[in-house]
Amino acid sequence: MLKIPKKFFSIGAKLFICFWLIVILTIVVTRLISEQFRTKSVIIPTHHSDIVRVDRISQKLALNPYDSTEKLLSDLPQKPGREILLKNTKTNEVLTSHTWQTVNLQDFLTENNLENLTTIKFEFYRMTGPVLVDVAGTSYQLYLANRDRKPAFGNIIQRIPTWLRLAIPIFISSLLLWLLTRSFTKPLIAMQRAAAHFGDGDFNTRIPLIAQRNDEIGACAASFNLMAEKLAQNIGSHQRLMADVSHELRSPMTRLQIALGLAQQNNISEALLHKHLQRCELEIARLDEMISSVLSLSRQENTINQLELMSLDLKQLLTLCIEDAQYIANEKSINILFDHQGSALLQADANLLSSAFNNILINAVNYSHKNQQVSIKLTKTNSTFIIEIADTGTGVPIEDLPKLFDPFYRVAQARDRATGGTGLGMAIAKQAVVAHNGNISAQNNNQNGLTVTIELPTAIGKNSRHQA
Repeated sequence: MLKIPKKFFSIGAKLFICFWLIVILTIVVTRLISEQFRTKSVIIPTHHSDIVRVDRISQKLALNPYDSTEKLLSDLPQKPGREILLKNTKTNEVLTSHTWQTVNLQDFLTENNLENLTTIKFEFYRMTGPVLVDVAGTSYQLYLANRDRKPAFGNIIQRIPTWLRLAIPIFISSLLLWLLTRSFTKPLIAMQRAAAHFGDGDFNTRIPLIAQRNDEIGACAASFNLMAEKLAQNIGSHQRLMADVSHELRSPMTRLQIALGLAQQNNISEALLHKHLQRCELEIARLDEMISSVLSLSRQENTINQLELMSLDLKQLLTLCIEDAQYIANEKSINILFDHQGSALLQADANLLSSAFNNILINAVNYSHKNQQVSIKLTKTNSTFIIEIADTGTGVPIEDLPKLFDPFYRVAQARDRATGGTGLGMAIAKQAVVAHNGNISAQNNNQNGLTVTIELPTAIGKNSRHQA
């Protein structure tokens, strides 16, 4: 069984073959229809100058007879664009010196017998005759054909053989259709190769030139570049997260190993043993908290478009989060104030928003000074809910503000160790807000503390998402 190469099933081959067949069919049908409706010949009033020339040729032959038709046909036409045709009265054979130029005239004379002197108009010639002449004892009808004044291009086309007239448009249409299909298939092949390179791990693969096209292919290439950019960012974020996790786990693991080694020493007092075991317990708790936070962050990144939307009152949700945070705040005599007006109903995922609010509130309480306050303000605009959580701590250096929501980022290493932070709370809060198509930012406030601002759209779509 003959195996057909795969390239003949490509979109380029299909486009080329379909377009080419359509063009050829159009040319052939147009040609056939034009041939059917075109008038090939028409009788016109006898042309006076042609009659004079015919009579002159007849008189010349009477005075100087020729012994062959070949010599007669080669000698008589002295002017370009003028032809002599001889029709044998017995065999109806038509002779001329330029057969390929006057083939339609020959066909006409072969099919018709003219007796009276007549002028007949063809597409590019007018023919006058017949005049009876004798050549080498054979009777012939002599006709004079004069080429009409037509555009040079028309004359050239008419003189070209039929097969060549068909071959030229076929060749030109094939070339143009090849260029057309190439303009379609070349960018598609480039996108296919780019996708293959991206799948092989080359995350820097882009197709910027194709994306500059102002058509659907250019839009598809732009979408591919955008997808590749987001995937590269996500993969890079996960790689950095894994590196950060490895680095962060190393420190508590090292301290845990040291504490275990000290606890296993011989002749150690009960007080020191108890101290080292407490240290082990503390480091295990830190490891557990860190692993739990990492899993929470990873879970939010992987299910960011799978929100469990429900109707909730944002004011009521914040009140519950404030009640939970107040237990921690009481240890430092910190009061949490909540400023709001009216209800704030929206469709949202209560668990994700609770996680975001709790992380930010705990940070605000941990970094606020004793006997101070944390203020929360809920306002509504035409299209968004704005939640501002402000603490009375020491604030953050301006250059560190954009990095607050990066995983494991800490402004002051010693301070976070004291508070037991993992550096993941703000990153978890950001993912939860982004999942709701919202924005989160931080800036220093007038009380020397930090204000975290969350903006949530009043209408949250399940498939809507953008980076904060």
